[in-house]
Amino acid sequence: MCKVGDIIVVNEYIGVDGSKNSRHSFVVVDETANEISGLSYDFIANVMCSFKSEEHKKRKLSFKSNKEITSADIISKRKNNKSGYIRADELHYFDKTKINYYVFARIDENLLTELVKLIVELKVEKKLKRNSNNLQKEKQIA
Repeated sequence: MCKVGDIIVVNEYIGVDGSKNSRHSFVVVDETANEISGLSYDFIANVMCSFKSEEHKKRKLSFKSNKEITSADIISKRKNNKSGYIRADELHYFDKTKINYYVFARIDENLLTELVKLIVELKVEKKLKRNSNNLQKEKQIA
């Protein structure tokens, strides 16, 4: 079971653009069961991405919606000592019974607080993208 602040790895998911993706990390930002567009969900997460180069890092961090995450922000025995970013403007809705995932680590409470504040700001600015594509998938066989 995942909790707010957990970093999870989802084995397969559908992105905001409809593309199928595999083995990707997310930060859980809400675990309140609810519905979106008539579909049930039980947690919301933001996708995490890595930097390909220093130029890529500089470009991605120039966007308000991207929040940097460093190795120091991750609470886990397994760290790769690399930094990346969290796409705060993309809310991915999931139903735990319809995806295969595992909890990898947690993020620091300070970063979680900053991330949630950023999400609220982006909501006020009407800049959030909501992805409910993963709620329609049939349950995967483990």
